[in-house]
Amino acid sequence: MDTVVFVSIIAVFLGLLYVLLRPSIKVYHKVQTGEKFASLVYTDETGGKLLVSEEWDLQGKPDYIFKKWFRNQYIPFEIKSGKAKEDWPHEGDLMQLLAYFILVEEAYGTRPPYGRLVYSNKTFKVRNTWRHRNQLKKVLAQMRDMLDEYGGARTTKNYLKCKNCICQYTVCECEEED
Repeated sequence: MDTVVFVSIIAVFLGLLYVLLRPSIKVYHKVQTGEKFASLVYTDETGGKLLVSEEWDLQGKPDYIFKKWFRNQYIPFEIKSGKAKEDWPHEGDLMQLLAYFILVEEAYGTRPPYGRLVYSNKTFKVRNTWRHRNQLKKVLAQMRDMLDEYGGARTTKNYLKCKNCICQYTVCECEEED
């Protein structure tokens, strides 16, 4: 009986160790543009609504959101046209996906367990961890400090840049200058 208890304790300890130490970002050397056992519930391509978080003062439009069939889980996807040169996503792209975790959670009422960053040569599965959330919080604070320091965003109206911009009719102040 003592051996069974000892083995059980070791198994539980190793399981917890795995959960705590597993990587928060996993790389796949292929493009994954869908989610198994899930349906597409949101796409930016067909004019998906702007997702807003009042609490975090964030807004954005993920490329895709999939809903898992057997669980009430929503998985955001962000598709990038460029290549990932290393086995780690670009920092700005990672922050964008982390922001989508917040937006999806507030829009659908459930926290996404992970999301995917899809480049033309690799896919990164990024877990939604508290460490990532704190990292996003720090970056947002730095960005807001920079805006305060320089007196807000500087925008200039440019037809070529503005005609297809996703900020048009949303957060951009250029539209108001017409």
